[in-house]
Amino acid sequence: MSHSVAPEDLSTTSAPYGSTPFLLYSAADGSARVNHVVAAVEAQPARVFITGFGRGVAARLADGATLSLLWPSPEPDGFSLIADGTGEIDGDQLIVSVTGAVLHRPAPVDGNTAC
Repeated sequence: MSHSVAPEDLSTTSAPYGSTPFLLYSAADGSARVNHVVAAVEAQPARVFITGFGRGVAARLADGATLSLLWPSPEPDGFSLIADGTGEIDGDQLIVSVTGAVLHRPAPVDGNTAC
């Protein structure tokens, strides 16, 4: 179950989730990579400033990789926040320009599809 989040609303929406999302990207061999990062979200334009992103990210950006940020739900049945975008490195920061975001959770196990 997903609910779209406008990129310009990511700053407000992400506030309750904290500042330490997971950064997801793919390695050269196509395997998934995950880094736990520190992020600051800017509303206009919708960008996320990241530190602690790891060496492999720069190489993937040169190959045109897209990036995803995942803020896990703070509650067992709550929504996680996922944002997608493209990135560029500026000094020791990775700047992600957000292209889309969603609040997402698995469908309830009992089959109830009400959001």
